[in-house]
Amino acid sequence: MTTFSPGDAAFEGFRLTREHPRVVLIWAVFHLIVSFVSATALILLGGDVLLQAENAAEMTPAEMAVFMRDMAPAYLILAPIGLFVVSVAAAAVYRLQLRPDEAFEQGHLRFGADEIRLILLTLIYYLLTIVGVLALSLLAAIGAALASLAGQGAMALVGGGMMLFFGGLWLFVLVRLSLAPVLTFEHQRLVVFGSWSLTRGHFWRLFGAYLLALLSVIVVSLLAMVIFAALAGIVTVALGGGLDSVGEAFQPDFSSFGAYISAQTVLYLMFNAVLTAIYYPVILSPQVMAYQAFSTPAEDEIGPDGVA
Repeated sequence: MTTFSPGDAAFEGFRLTREHPRVVLIWAVFHLIVSFVSATALILLGGDVLLQAENAAEMTPAEMAVFMRDMAPAYLILAPIGLFVVSVAAAAVYRLQLRPDEAFEQGHLRFGADEIRLILLTLIYYLLTIVGVLALSLLAAIGAALASLAGQGAMALVGGGMMLFFGGLWLFVLVRLSLAPVLTFEHQRLVVFGSWSLTRGHFWRLFGAYLLALLSVIVVSLLAMVIFAALAGIVTVALGGGLDSVGEAFQPDFSSFGAYISAQTVLYLMFNAVLTAIYYPVILSPQVMAYQAFSTPAEDEIGPDGVA
């Protein structure tokens, strides 16, 4: 059997952050800069509109359409920023693990061919997802229409069953194709479906590793938020404010730069930048370990002549 431990893979990212604190610090600074850039874009393009978001649940369809139209410019700016950040952060993690001998520069953060390929891969999967959702929606509609001939109860049963099936199918495909970014980075070319054969027979171990990593991130984030709330409360009181204003950090005012910038918001952005710098290696490291394990035969799979 190929050596791959879901538990070890899930916590590999924490080991990386512990062994490379300088890298994590540089990543945190990078994410802090991105947060300020994103906030600036929101303030300049949609600050006034964002104030209406709290009442989104009460909007009529016509009001929601106007709201989304007004927010379109901000989304058009934030979407490319998001793609850029994800590709740069992911490539930095892959570079740290797969190319450890490369010279250390800016925490392995850069923007070049590796990052562009990851962006293209993301866009390809996004388009494939849209096609898949449309196809499954069509099948669900056909199934519901046929089931409705037998009554509302049958339609509800068939509809619920199809939703569960499609959800499981989506999760299965997602896990089986999850090594595509690592393959694309390592082979320095777009590898869209190569992960499918590499992960054959390893779904449950991969799923377990990803689930453990996600749960560990959630636990760490919750504990970190408790610590942040305590620190924010101390800072707020020291500045003469009330504890009720601590919540402003979680719901900043994007109407203007003056309203956005506050001690609580800056503290929260710094804290969140550190968490984000830890999040990426924890979530992505299982992919790297899986790729290394599945693409390298274990000792018991290698014959006496050295051939697997």
